[in-house]
Formats: sequence, structure tokens, C-alpha cells
Amino acid sequence: MQTQGKPSHHSAEYAAWFRDPLIAEVYHRRPPYPDEVIGLLGSLMAEGSRAVLDLGAGTGDVARRLAPLVERVDAVDASAAMMEQGKGLPGGQHPHLRWVLGMAEEAPLEPPYGLATAGESMHWMAWDVVLPRVARALAPGAVLAMVERHWNGPPTLGKRLLPIFERYSPVRDYRPYDLISELTSRGLFAETGRRRCGPVPWTPTVAEYVECRHSQRGGSRTHMGSEAVAAFDAEIIEALAESCRDGTVEERDGRLQLAVTATVVWGRPAPASAA
Repeated sequence: MQTQGKPSHHSAEYAAWFRDPLIAEVYHRRPPYPDEVIGLLGSLMAEGSRAVLDLGAGTGDVARRLAPLVERVDAVDASAAMMEQGKGLPGGQHPHLRWVLGMAEEAPLEPPYGLATAGESMHWMAWDVVLPRVARALAPGAVLAMVERHWNGPPTLGKRLLPIFERYSPVRDYRPYDLISELTSRGLFAETGRRRCGPVPWTPTVAEYVECRHSQRGGSRTHMGSEAVAAFDAEIIEALAESCRDGTVEERDGRLQLAVTATVVWGRPAPASAA
């Protein structure tokens, strides 16, 4: 089900791209969430339930690290490829972690949950279905926490990379938008708190950085095609080299000296369903 008026660049068609094994196999190249994020999420657990619902879990970047802190994490994702990758990553077989294959709109749940989380995933979902569903699944006083990573690097690097993505990205309808504002304006979410976490160091090699870019929908190898991928990679590598030469980015022992921050926003989803 597609939410009316939802930005087209976050359509269900684009969301389905994350079922592509070529995206899933490099998703682990994304920088990890700062430890502060995981600690904060643990502190947001409501009294009375130690179960977490992680929506759009992907490879379990949040779920695998929360599992040791709680009694159960239900990691829900529609991509079998992502899930298989996640099971093989550190913490992917933790006894408190339950992988649930299915869309957040309809996957089987086992409420009540003392916390729901969504790490860089809520924008892909049918908001007017998922938010009320989460509201019904939460324990009294529990919240939904949404997390976004920021790792684009110094502004000068971002300016060099932007025209490369504009030339090669298969996503042609992107426009800037604010997820929390979109949800709030629709009456689907009431924010009660937010925190910026980090920065913490992120030190990928150039090859790892390029792979990280291919974990994004706009860098999908499948949807770019092999010729565009080769040209895209070459230009990204040159942009990084130029940034290292002029001092915008430092490279030390073969690793780029970058940083990652994250923003956590939490609150109550709407209780009434429009479905």
C-alpha cells in the first residue's frame, strides 16, 4: 500500500531495490552507528517490556547491537538478501535476536514492545499503515525512535560528489525533505525528544568507501548498469584523490579519515489507523 502524497523518490518501487543482492552484499560497508546511539536506544525502553521491534532492520545495524541489552529484538525486513547478510555479521546469531522476513505493514508481530526502532528505514514504508500499527504494538509509555546516519564528509567533498551522483544515479526524482516534518504534518507522529550523537571516526579505504556508495539506492549497481558503474567509480575515486591532495580529506595508512554522526528522534506514533 502506498501512502497518498508521499514523496515519489521514496516509493515502494524504490524500496524494493534493497532486495537486490548487489546492494545487500555491500551494505555492511556503511559506517556503524555511534555507540552513543545504541546506549540511548537502550535507555528509551519503557517499563514492563524488554522486547524491541526494529522496523526495516536490513542487515541488523541496530538490531544486532541492541540484542545483548534486551530480552528480545524482532528484526523485521522485507529483503531476504539483507537478512542473510545480517545473520553472518557479528551478533547476527545472538539468541535474543529474532529475524522476521516480511514488510513492516504486515509482518507477524509479538507485542507489547517496550521500544520500536527504525534505522534509516521509515521513509520506505506506508506511513499511514505502519505508524498506527506500531502505536498498537507498543507497551504503555513506549516510543518509536528513528535514527539517521550522516557521513557525507566535509562540505567541499560533498560538493565534488554531488554532480557525480547527478550524472549517474538512476534515481531522477529526488528532492530534499524532512521525514519528521512529513510525519508530523500528517498527524502520524508526535516528537518528544531528539539527540545528535557523535561525531566518531570512520576510516574506510577508498575501495570500501566506493562500495559504501553502492549500498545506497542512488548507487545501485544493478540499476546503473556496468558501463555507468565503471565511470561512476572512477569519478568517485578521483574526487577522493583530489580531496586528499588539497587537504579536504586526510588519508593515513591507506585509510580515509572521516567521521559519522547520527540523529535520533523519538516520540509517539498515531494510534488511529486510516487503513
